[in-house]
This record gives sequence, structure tokens and C-alpha cells, in this order.
Amino acid sequence: MKTTHPSRPFSLSLAALLGLATLSANAIEYTTGFETDLGGWSVIKGASYFNWARWTGGTHSGHTGPASAHEGSYYLYLEASRNHPARTAYLQSRDYPGSIQTVSFHYHMYGAHMGELALEGLDGGSWTTLWAATGQQHFSHGASWTRKEINLSGRTIQKIRFKGTTINNQKSSQYRGDMAIDYVLVTTSEPKSPPTALWSKSDAGRDIYYAHGNVGIGDNQPEADLAILGNLSKPLTGHIAVAKGATHVTGVGTRFTGELAAGDSLRIGDSVFIVTGVADDTNLTLDAPHPIGALNATAYTDSDLLSVQTGAEVDALLVDKSGNVGIGTENPAVKLDVAGGIRVGAETVCDAKREGTIRYSDESDEVEFCNGSAWSRVEG
Repeated sequence: MKTTHPSRPFSLSLAALLGLATLSANAIEYTTGFETDLGGWSVIKGASYFNWARWTGGTHSGHTGPASAHEGSYYLYLEASRNHPARTAYLQSRDYPGSIQTVSFHYHMYGAHMGELALEGLDGGSWTTLWAATGQQHFSHGASWTRKEINLSGRTIQKIRFKGTTINNQKSSQYRGDMAIDYVLVTTSEPKSPPTALWSKSDAGRDIYYAHGNVGIGDNQPEADLAILGNLSKPLTGHIAVAKGATHVTGVGTRFTGELAAGDSLRIGDSVFIVTGVADDTNLTLDAPHPIGALNATAYTDSDLLSVQTGAEVDALLVDKSGNVGIGTENPAVKLDVAGGIRVGAETVCDAKREGTIRYSDESDEVEFCNGSAWSRVEG
């Protein structure tokens, strides 16, 4: 007979109806698939060295246990041997820094002499049952593993353990009780610790931070792989000079016409201006007077969004601040500017979504374009 023991009284909520667990924004996940080791879990051996074993493929006994792992190649299981009294073994987690919000795992319980599999949590200094299943839950080696998710939000549990107990197998024929678990996912409400700058400039607020796998530039709580707070900038070639209260900027060794255009931002010292006009490589005009002036200074402007160079420092790929893409050129003038040849493949589909697509036809040996419904030859 199959029985399932809930850990707490049943309560109905919208989250329960939708099968969702409410997680905090700072939730952190810990996954264990047992592919290389126990993944931070500890085996607590029972009597006669009865314990959880890492395994691949089917178990030693016939008519019990899974045929393979749920995820990957390995899983953990308990071998239910014959001629033994009831025995118990534990698989215990680490102490998590934050309270556990959810626990999910996959289990397989095929065998006519199946015991009980339970999940327990350390709550207030004592272990309490969070979930349990007794008796055969699956009816073949190849039966799909069952996924179980338990919502522990609102509680203060920071450690859990799996408890496997066999039945009293005193008869020589009672051995079909190999239970197994795989792919355990624990989500905690562990708060993010204040990030530490791995490197920083002298200017306040321009530190580089590393926090939970994310990198932040000027952002000490990066939520993306790379989060940048502020403008990307690059130094102009040469040095500039501007008098106090003046809008006219002169340069020495500068290349204003190649590096700037009207409307670009320009930082001189701690002040940021808009370029209103570029006369030549050494003269330009700002939109406002410089408050203190500058002499032999380096000016900064918006950088390219992406630049990939070869070992010879030649631009292989560049995306400038206006969104133009250059391949083999550092000054793309249009959305795609290629210095060199372009190879076009033999596309086959032409529809409204691909209107304007260009292809090279192997059949006609001509360049063709898609007009939204059919391929047409490009007229020379």
C-alpha cells in the first residue's frame, strides 16, 4: 500500500493552486546531480555500514531500483538486502547560510518490499519530517522518476537530510526495496553579502565589483553578468587646451575630425560638454563655457560599444556608439560596413519575414534577393 505523509497541515493558497513557490529576489540555488561526488552532502552511515551509495545503471538486485539516473549518469540509492532487520541511513546537507525556501528532488521507489523515504529538516534544534513516502511508488525499472518540490518559505530551516529506511527483511525472498534519489535542488534566501571591489580607480563610484558571479562597473549590486552604471568613454588622441569661460577648444596632436562629430559628448576634467562643431583636427566648439579651463589635458568621448582586434591591433569587429557595425574598418559609415569581400550562402526560404534577404544561387550562379514571396535575380 502506498502512503504519503505531509509535513504540515494542508493550506490552500493561490501559490499552491498554481504550483508556485514564492522566492525572494536574493534566492540562491544549490544543485547536486551526484555526477562526480556527493556535491557537499554527507553520508551518515547506519548499522552494519548500511548507507547511501553512488551508482550508475541498474542496481544489483532484480525487480527493484531504477534502470538509470534521472539526470546524467549517476544517482544515489540504498541497497535493501535480504535476511536483515529494518535499517536506516541518512544523507545530510551542509548548513546553508540562509533559510531554505524550497527543496526539489527526484526519487525512484520500485520494489515489492519497499520501505520509507523521508525528507527531514533541522528546525529549532530538532529534526522534523517535511515529507515521506512509504511503499512501492513505481512499478518497473524504467518507470519515470518522480519529482517532488517542498515549499519551506516562512520557516527557519537551514539544514535538511534524506532518511531511508528498509522494511524488516528477515525472509530470504524480501530484498526488493532499492530506493533512489537524484538531482537535488535547494533554494535559500541567503542574503547577498556586500561585494568587495577586486580593483578600483581612485575616483569614488568607479569601482569594479564582483558579486555572486556577476561583474559590476560602477554598480556594487550587479544583477547581470556584466552591469555598467555610467557612460563608456575613451581618451582622444593628443592633448587639448581651453581657456576659462571659453567654448573654443584647441588641440595638439589631435584628430578631432576622425574621432568626433557634432552632438558627441566630451569630458574635460570633471565637466561634460556637447560638441557643437568640429572645424578641423585641432579646433572644435563646445555648447557651454568651460568653468575653470584646462591646459595640456586629455579629453574623453563616448567609446565604441564593442571592439575586437587582431594580434596586430587591427580592428576585426567594431560596434560604434551609433550602432554601426564595422568588419575590418574602425570607422563604419553605415549599419554594416565591411572592408573586404562578403560570402553569401545559398538560402532556400523566401517569405515576408525574409524580405530583402540576399543569397547566391548555385543553380543560376547569380546573386538573388527575396522580394517577400520569391527569389529574383539582382539586375546589374
